[in-house]
Parts: sequence; structure tokens; C-alpha cells
Amino acid sequence: MIVLQREKPNNLILLESILRRLPMEDEEYEYYKNLYITTKHGFEGEIRVDREWGEIIVPSNHYLFHNYETENEVNHSHQIDTIFICRNFILLLEIKNIGGQIDFDQKKHQFIRTRLDGTRAGFSNPINQIERHVRFFKRMIWNWNIALPVEYAIILAQPTTIIGDVPSEIAIFHVSGLQTHIYHLFSKYNYNQISDQELECVKKKLLEMRKPKEWDVNVDRNKLRTGALCKRCLYKFVMEFKHGQFVCPVCKTKTKESLYEALLDYRNLHDVWISNSEFRNYLYIESRYAAKRLIIDLKLEYRGFRRDRQYKIPRNILAKFEKLP
Repeated sequence: MIVLQREKPNNLILLESILRRLPMEDEEYEYYKNLYITTKHGFEGEIRVDREWGEIIVPSNHYLFHNYETENEVNHSHQIDTIFICRNFILLLEIKNIGGQIDFDQKKHQFIRTRLDGTRAGFSNPINQIERHVRFFKRMIWNWNIALPVEYAIILAQPTTIIGDVPSEIAIFHVSGLQTHIYHLFSKYNYNQISDQELECVKKKLLEMRKPKEWDVNVDRNKLRTGALCKRCLYKFVMEFKHGQFVCPVCKTKTKESLYEALLDYRNLHDVWISNSEFRNYLYIESRYAAKRLIIDLKLEYRGFRRDRQYKIPRNILAKFEKLP
């Protein structure tokens, strides 16, 4: 049973907003574009591994947590790609979507990727990352008086990746090996370590401890473009507000999606709350009453009264647009 679905990560959503708003000629644009490509690539690898769970027949009651985030005792973040819990064991997964050949230098704690053209690059060591999570989980369940083994593995999402020198005692394999690895763990722990009630307790405590990280970037907000941007024109042009609609001055597209994306960008890059005057200034709407009608249609949560009133832009505002008839 999936307890926590994998959703688009907050840092990826934030980077999408930056790339829509930061002028392409800006000196920082390429940096954010490359960071976006890397982050998106990693997310796609996680989705690829998630699909593999659909073919695995688990012989007991179990729970899956995707993209689980929490903090430890000293408020340092832990982001775990997937957690599998059952009455026999806990399995933590670190997912990597990296091509070429990978090698691990244990002595130097270094993770190296070699491309087909021979170029090499170093990455943060996933072994160190996942072992840090394991130590935290062992401390945590010990404090809960839960006697459950904690296992871990590193999964490579790309089937063409060549696994070079890796420590033999650590489970590192392609996504196609996930099913075999799960069955191996059930053979290793072939009896229930905890009761159903204790399993439910672990699930409940993990949900209570969940704390998604709030992402932010040090980008100059004064450089970011305002207005509803035309998606069809690859966000190059600001749409004009005419007769209650946003219209692209170039391709003449009319859509409400540009409004929802603009509000999402405002939330990500400026503030969760927006007033009527800020709404009008950001979207180039002259009429206070036209802006009020749009805000009413959006059915936003609000606080304050009259001219001091502010409206809360929800995190899932794009989902609201997708539900429109």
C-alpha cells in the first residue's frame, strides 16, 4: 500500500518558476537551467523505479513512502527516495539516474561517473548518504522500542549504466533487480519481527515526523519578469488582460492557465499571500473590480478586512486549473 505518493519535488517546481521568470539573457539563466535539467532527470529516474513496484507481489502487509522528508535530532534534513516497511524489515532506497560507468572509491569516499567519451565527473557519494539515513532510522526505531531490521540499497534507474568497482557488501543494482532483492530480503527475514499493531505504529510515527523541506534560492527578485506569460510562445511574451481574459499579443492565445501559473510563480518566488493591489500590479490589471472578480472565481482562502485583505495562493493551484471544465 502506498502511503506517500511521489509528487513533483518542491525544488523542481521552484526551478520551473525561475526559468519562466528569469530573462534568458541573464548571466544566471544557464546555471538554473542546468540545475533544473539535473533535478528533473533525477525525478524521472525515481518515477521509473516506482513503476517496478507494480510488478512485485509482497507476501505480507506493507507500506511505501516515496520522497520522504524529515529532520533529525539536530534539525538536519533527511530526504529518502523510497521507504518500504513491513513486519519483517525496513528497506531504504537511494535512486540514481546516471548513465555511463560508475565507480566507488571507498577509501576516498568518492563516487565517479565516466561517460562513453571518457570524461569523468565526481558526485556526492550515495553510499554515505544512505548510510546516514540508516543510522538515523536505527536510532529512531530504537527510541520507539521497535525491533525491526533496517536494510538499504542503491538503485540505478538507467538499464545501460555500467556498474564498475563497487563495495561487495553494499546492495547496488539496476532497477530490474528490485524484485529479486525484495524476495531475497523476505528469505533473509523469513518471519515477522513485529506485530500488525507495531507496524501501524511505525507508519503513524513516520507520517507525524514528516517535514518537507522549504526550498529557496538566492535569486535577485528584481530581475524576475512579472505578468501572465504565454505558454504557447514558450513564456517569451506577457499576456494582456482584456474583457476578463488574458490574451497573448503575438499568437492571440486565450487561456486561464497563464493566470494559474503566474500565481504559482508569485507564491514560489515572492509570497504565499497576495493583496488585490499586488494582484493587479503583478498581472497588469487596471481595474480593482476586475481583479476582485478573478480572485472571487479562484475561491482563495483569505485573511484581513477590506483594503487590508490578503489571499492565500495554494501550493496545488495548477491542479485547480486542471479540474476546470
